[in-house]
Amino acid sequence: MKKILVIDDEKAIIDGLFKMLSSWGYQVKTAMKGLNGIGYLQSEQFDLVVADLRMPDINGVELLKRIKEISPEIKIIVLSGSLGEVNFAELNELNIFKLLEKPISMKDIQASIQEALGVSESDAEIKSEEKDIDFDVDIPIKKDSDIKFFSKGNILVVDDNESLAITIKNILSFKNYNVTIASDGEIALEKIKSQKFNLILMDINMPKMNGIEAVKRMKAINPDLFIVMMTGEASDEEIEKAIKEGGYAVLRKPFSPERLLKSISWFRDAEENIRFRKAKEEASREAPKKEGLFKELRHKIKKNIKSHRSGILTISFIVISIIIGILLVFYIENVREGVARYYTTMSSKYENYMDKVVGYLERDERRELKQK
Repeated sequence: MKKILVIDDEKAIIDGLFKMLSSWGYQVKTAMKGLNGIGYLQSEQFDLVVADLRMPDINGVELLKRIKEISPEIKIIVLSGSLGEVNFAELNELNIFKLLEKPISMKDIQASIQEALGVSESDAEIKSEEKDIDFDVDIPIKKDSDIKFFSKGNILVVDDNESLAITIKNILSFKNYNVTIASDGEIALEKIKSQKFNLILMDINMPKMNGIEAVKRMKAINPDLFIVMMTGEASDEEIEKAIKEGGYAVLRKPFSPERLLKSISWFRDAEENIRFRKAKEEASREAPKKEGLFKELRHKIKKNIKSHRSGILTISFIVISIIIGILLVFYIENVREGVARYYTTMSSKYENYMDKVVGYLERDERRELKQK
């Protein structure tokens, strides 16, 4: 049985996760203080740690460092109430497995734990069925319908500010996005030729090839690319030109992690709407073409039938004649066989009758001879 340590100072979350994880078949130990959790790690073996980033007795990052010192290979799922207070560079250096934002999605926590422990969904379902526990989880849960991020979507971040690009990558990577970085427009052009991206975040002011020129060339290669411009100092004229060349929207720097993730969620909805409208328009354009092709095909069939009508009638007459001939042959053969069976039956009856007559005559003759 896999063993999980939950460290959080909120009782509702501690109790809720304990009941939830226990019902899924895991052995769970909880600590409402970071130092207590460290003490458990020093004396017991755990397969996974779920830890809040803000604890009353120890700094969150310091807690994670202490956990890694005790057990370097252990996987850690970090819970955070605000992404604005997260130092993504430090979390990335500590090789944190997953970052989940409160309120927690039950689907997210279950999927993250299964992935961390290498447990398949079918195994988890079996464990849950074997341990049928009725509980009311008193924990802030976010409905799955409220989660509108790309499902492991591919995002290309194009920015010559390496520090900012890495920060964006760290934020998005913790949310299961697959992020690729390019430092200028030329590199980004090469990336889109070999990879497929759901979203491109493009800085406007860059060396070698700026964002405006890069968007223009990208759209020439693939008109369906969904590109969002980023800028902290571009003029209104440059922004307008970037939008004209194919940029969908502008994300102004600086932006918080929350704003970045919310913007991407909004961009996702916008992208889906655009794709839906394009598909609908394409279907509307194709409908008359298909109708025209159907009419043309129907006309050709009618024309071919008219031009070959005499031949078709002749072939039909021959086929019908052959069928009738075959039926007549079978009929005559059946009649012949019936007559033969009738003749055989009558002959047999006649012979029996004659045998009886001869027998009567011989009997009468013997009686007369006896009387004389």
